[in-house]
Amino acid sequence: MASISLSGKIVGKKSEPAIALKKIGDLSIAEFSMMDSDFCYFKNQDDNPGQFYKVSVASKAADWIAENLTHGSKVAVHGQPIWREYNGTKYLDVKNARVVSLEDRKPAEESKSLF
Repeated sequence: MASISLSGKIVGKKSEPAIALKKIGDLSIAEFSMMDSDFCYFKNQDDNPGQFYKVSVASKAADWIAENLTHGSKVAVHGQPIWREYNGTKYLDVKNARVVSLEDRKPAEESKSLF
C-alpha cells in the first residue's frame, strides 16, 4: 500500500466547523481540508498557491482532533493517498490518516489526552 506524508495547516470556510465529525455506530470519523504550501518551491512566497487535500481520520483520534484542532492549526499527516475526480479535475485525498499537531502543547489541565 502506498503512503504519503504532508505538513500544512487546516483550512476551510470560517462559517463552517474546521473539522467535520461523523459517528457511525461506535466509530468516529473526522474529515478536514488542509493546505500544504511546501509541496514545490516558489521564489516569491506570495505566488505559492498551495496544494489542498481532504483528510479523513477514524478511531479515538478523530474525537481528539475534533476537540483540539481548528482553522489554521498546523498539522503533519501520514496516510493512504486516494485519487478522486470532480468536474474533470483530479484531486488527491488522504484516508486512514495519522495526524500530529505541530502547535505548542496546551497545559495539561486544558488539554484532553487520548489515553
